[in-house]
Parts: sequence; structure tokens; C-alpha cells
Amino acid sequence: MLTTKLFPFLDLDLLKPYFYFLLFIGLYLTFRLKFPQIRFLFLAIKIFSGNMDYKGSRGRLVHSQAFYAGTGSSLLPGAVLGSALALVLAGPGVLLWIWLSSFLIMPLRFVSSTLAIRFRIKLESGRYLSGPMYFIEKALRARWLAIAFSLACLLTVLSMGSAIPILGASFLAQNGLDIQGMTVPFLVSIIVVFVVLGGIRRIGKVSSYIAPIGLILFFLSYVLLFRDHLGNFYFFLESVFKEAMQPFSLLLGGGFSLARIFSTGTGMFFLSTETGIGKSAGVAGVVRTDSAAKQGIVSMLATFFEGFVISTLVIYALFSFGVKDLESVKNFLYVLVNGPTDPARLALIASFLLFSIVAISGWFYTGEQNARYIFGEKFANAYRILFIASLLGSAYAYVQYGENFLLQVFGIGYGLALITAVPVLISLVLLAKVAQGELRKFLEGGAHYEIFKDFYLLLLSILPKNLVSLLFGILASLRLPRFIMIPILKAFAKAYKINLNEAELEIQEYNSLNQFFTRALKAGARIIDSAENALVSPVDARITGFGDINDQVILQAKGVDYNLKELIGGDKYLSKFQNGKYITFYLSPQDYHRIHSPAYGRILGYYYEPGKLFPVNELAVFGIRGLFPKNERLITFLQTEFGLVAVIKVGASNVGRIRVTYDKKIITNTLIRTTKEEDYKDVSIMIEKGAELGRFEMGSTVILILERDTFDFAELPLNEKVTYGTTIGTFRKQVLKLPR
Repeated sequence: MLTTKLFPFLDLDLLKPYFYFLLFIGLYLTFRLKFPQIRFLFLAIKIFSGNMDYKGSRGRLVHSQAFYAGTGSSLLPGAVLGSALALVLAGPGVLLWIWLSSFLIMPLRFVSSTLAIRFRIKLESGRYLSGPMYFIEKALRARWLAIAFSLACLLTVLSMGSAIPILGASFLAQNGLDIQGMTVPFLVSIIVVFVVLGGIRRIGKVSSYIAPIGLILFFLSYVLLFRDHLGNFYFFLESVFKEAMQPFSLLLGGGFSLARIFSTGTGMFFLSTETGIGKSAGVAGVVRTDSAAKQGIVSMLATFFEGFVISTLVIYALFSFGVKDLESVKNFLYVLVNGPTDPARLALIASFLLFSIVAISGWFYTGEQNARYIFGEKFANAYRILFIASLLGSAYAYVQYGENFLLQVFGIGYGLALITAVPVLISLVLLAKVAQGELRKFLEGGAHYEIFKDFYLLLLSILPKNLVSLLFGILASLRLPRFIMIPILKAFAKAYKINLNEAELEIQEYNSLNQFFTRALKAGARIIDSAENALVSPVDARITGFGDINDQVILQAKGVDYNLKELIGGDKYLSKFQNGKYITFYLSPQDYHRIHSPAYGRILGYYYEPGKLFPVNELAVFGIRGLFPKNERLITFLQTEFGLVAVIKVGASNVGRIRVTYDKKIITNTLIRTTKEEDYKDVSIMIEKGAELGRFEMGSTVILILERDTFDFAELPLNEKVTYGTTIGTFRKQVLKLPR
């Protein structure tokens, strides 16, 4: 399968030591940094999304902008080309080696991006200077090596970063859109000039817009073009594993030669995705961040995406169409882009044209940084002119000389990239300790909590919460022998610091954990405000939020909001509660768990929604969007003399049941549950202020919703405990008379 001469000016034998060196460094960094590609994968996505972005940090780009601008040339074009060339060189079995190697090599991007931020320089103008040359000089004290890198990188930029993307755009324009000559190269060059004149901020902003669009178009076109032609995926995987395992099965006579073939093919993939060249590190160095390790963690996503997603899609498609050598790859490509002009082909061509703009802009900035490092600002200006001239000159040469010129430029660019990678890869090994220190500082600064939180929320999402809660409720209701039950109850009370002096019974009198949890209080343990217009707390709990309802939106702290209609379960009383008020009470395991009426009134009915049973602790509430409407809820509608009140009882993990005193037929958290709404039209159910309304069998949350223009809050202690019967506000005026 090995092709002896793929491109002019490129010796394929050089790919073997390049790949082995990458693999060695990947193994070293993986073990030294304790598998960051596993530990921080979800954290990388979270940082990338902007959830951990701090506007007060130093830098010019947010994490996603730096990611797209720095990896735009490898994320799609490089990964697609590298996958095709790897297949040509080593067959479909190379995919398994790409997967394994990508996993091990992910920490390379982490270290290079982290070092770029750690050793970046900020000028008085606010501009940042960054890239491998700065950490090579400052950390290794080897300016000669930094200069050698920058010189090689400049030549790589003019070939791999300028000529190759514009040649790709020219090829697509001529063969896919039938636009001959210099029209498309001129348009691309004009757009690039507009982008780069705005500096790195505009490069990052434009990249963050058009790169996602390009990816969407690529995936859309892939599905539309290939969905009816792709082979059996399981047969494809079987072929991949069978071929990839040959070097292990052939220990003698050919095993080592096969390993060399796979190393060449895999090396070609990583060279195409610019691994170890340091290009993405230069852009990562200007990210706005409070920790150098954050963008390093994000950068690993590029290798993951290229090595696991794009390579699989490309090699799967080529394998399905029987593509095996360079000639068949070219034929497949010509057929693909020269087919009928339909939306699918246009989407494919548009995706690569968009990425060519991202790629050229990112490479332009990389070259500009290197030119300034070697020769200063004056030569940097000359470089900008040289770069644009390289763009147009390469496109013109392609128009004149065709495919031969394209292959020659590819060979030169790849050869220069190999040279450029040498100083960077050496530096990554020598400076791994510095990156490790930055990672440690980031983790000690609170990232451990973020990792735990993400794992916790993921666990909550996949666990069968309702079944677990039902089983927990059954266990909590078990009546164990007294010599077992009493120590359990005492340990529970001690762990949660429960005030046993308020309990109606002595601790040894409770027959189960659930009975103790739903204990009554001694007479007189709580004083109920007797003022007719006083609304009292229905529970012993911590007030976690209160305020006005904005139309139908309940806004909690930290940007967490809920839809009123979803929360109360329908339209029946919605108009009365719009623009009303709300107050949220969180009951911890320490609290008394019976619920009391906040005012005197008539119970109009209830609404039961059998939802999920997520926990309602702060971590879950602020981590799972719209948690309260997702959870099981039992809403009691209470008509007071001053207005309508909804008492929302929210179920939670380990809540065996929610029970109410006014209707024994209500049973929550059963195996078979359906939404139920009840109106008490034929019966008048009155309840006194402070009278028991219901109870939680284990802890949860109560939310009061108050009719608009009927109520004013007292001065409430946010995030502090209140006891039931405590005044939480006053009604404004009496609107009707209820029987006493």
C-alpha cells in the first residue's frame, strides 16, 4: 500500500522519526500529566463554551475564538487531507493507529498552548506577543534555537499557510464551481486582508463565526452526499481492526515493515493537522484568561476532533467507495466536486472555502508574530506584503501550471513543517514541568470543584433517579429491630445536627428512618403570626430566592430562570400569577419536613406533574437548567381572603413521597405515574394558617407563587434559615370574605 513518492520535495522516510518522536512525547506527557485527555475532557468543553470565561482577565480573545483561529487550518482541511493521505499510504488499518496516537498526543497541544500563555509578552499598546519562540528563548534561554524556529516557521507560513490554502480554494473554484482564472483567489485575498487588518481580535471574531458554519455545512453535505452509498459500518470497523493488528500477528517476516507503513501513514495525518508545529500555540497565547492552563486544556479538543471524528468520517467514506491509492483519491475528488451543482455539493465546497479564509488568517497572524520576533516591526510590515503576494502568486502559478505546481508546493510545505516541528517538540519535553506547574495552580484555584461538579451532573443525568428514589423511600420505611434502628437514628441526627429537643417523641420511639424524618414538633415549638394579613413561612428552610415574576419568568440568582407556566402546570391560574411574586425555600436533611399553610384559605385544587427526581441542592439547581420544572411537583392552589397563592412542593432525589393532608388519594413517585389535575368544586376544604398541609418523606424544596398586586415582602434573610410561622410578608388588602 505504501506509495514511494507522494509529493515532490518530500521524503516519506522522514515521517517515521517524526511520528515516533510525537508518540514518545505523547506517552511522556500523558503519564507525567496523569492523563489530562481523560481527566479534563468535559472541563475543556465547559471552558470552550464560555462558562468559565472571566471578563476581567488579561488577553484579547475568548477561548472559543482562539481555538478556531488557531486550529482552523487543521480542524477540517488538514484533517480531511491527512486522513486521505494516511489511507493512501497505509490502508484503512491506519485509522486505529490514528485513534490511539491522537489519544496519546492530545497533551502536546495542552503543553504548547499553556507555555505560549505563560511566556507571552504584553506591549504598552496592549498588544500581546506569543508563540513557541518566546518560551524557547525565555524558558530554555536558547535564542539561537528560537530564531531558527522562527525562520523555519516563516517559510512554512508562506508555503503551508499561504500557498496551500489558496491552492485548495482555486482547485474548488475551477473544478467545483467552474470559475476559472483568478476571480476566487482575488476575492479570498480581499476578505483575508479585511480580516487581518483588524488584528487578532477580528481574526478571532470572524473565525468563531465562520468556522462553526463551515463545520455545519461539512457535516450536512457529508450526510446528503454519502448516506445512500456508505458501506456497512461494522464491516468497515472489522477491516480497520484486522489490518491494524497485522504488525502484532506477523512477528516475523513483514511485521516490522507493516509497522513502518503505519507509522508513515499516521505521521502524514499528524503533519497535515500541524501537530507539533506550534502554530495554534501562537494564537492561544493571546487568549483572555486567568490561568495559562485553561486554553491548554481547550486546545486538546482539536486533536480529539481531528483524530476521532474527521478521520473516521473521511476514511469510512473513502473505504466505502473503494479508494485505495493516490490516483483513486484524485478521481474520487474530481467526481465529488464535478458532479451536478446541487445544495449538497455547494455546501461541501462552501465549507472548505470558509475554512480557507480561517486558515489563511490564522497563518497570517502566526507569520506576522515570527517576522516581528526576528526582524522587528519594520520587517513585519514587509512580511504582510510578502504574504499577500504569496497568496496571489501561488494562485496564478496554479492557473498557469495546474496540478504539478500544486503537488510541488505541498511537498515543500510539508518538508518545511517537519523542520519547524523539531525545536517545538524538543521544547515541549524540556518544559513539561512548567506546564505541569501551571496545571497544578489552576486545579488548586478551584478547577477541582468544576471537575467534580461536571462529573456529579453527568452522573445525575444517567442514573435512574426515580427508581433510586423509590427504592430509597422503601428502605427508609423499613422497621428494623430496635438495637439496629436506634443507632442508625442517632447517627443520622448527629450527622445532620438535628435538634432533637423540638421533636414530639424521643428518638428511640421512632420505628423507621422515614418516621423520624417526618416527625412532628412539640406543641408550642413554633409561634404562628396571627395577623390576618401576614403571610408566614410554610416550612423550616433556607430562603434561596425571592422577588418579582417578570411576566412569566421567575429569575433566580446566577442567571437561573424558570417558566411560570411550566412550573405551575397549565393555564388555569396563569393570568393571576403573571407579574406576581415568588419565594423559594430549600429544606436540607437537618430540617423539620412538614409543610404548613402560609395563610388561612380554601384549597381550590391541585396539579400533579410526574417529572424527574434530580437533587435540589445548589450544585444541581445552578448546574441543570430549568431543574424545578423538570422535577416531580405537586402544586396546591390556595384561595386566601387577600389573593391566590400556589404552594409548589418539588420532589427530589431520595424523596420517597410527597403527601398532603387534604386528599389521601394523592400518591407521588410511583412506578406508573400520570399528570393529574383536580378541582374541588363540590366540596369546601378550608385550612387554617399554620395548619399542616403536607410533608416530604426526605428533603426537597417549596416555592410560593403569589398573585400579582396582592403582596409585599418583609425584609427576608437570603440564604439563611427561617422557621415555619415566621412572617415573610404582608398582603395589601382584603378582596373577599371566606367562612370561618
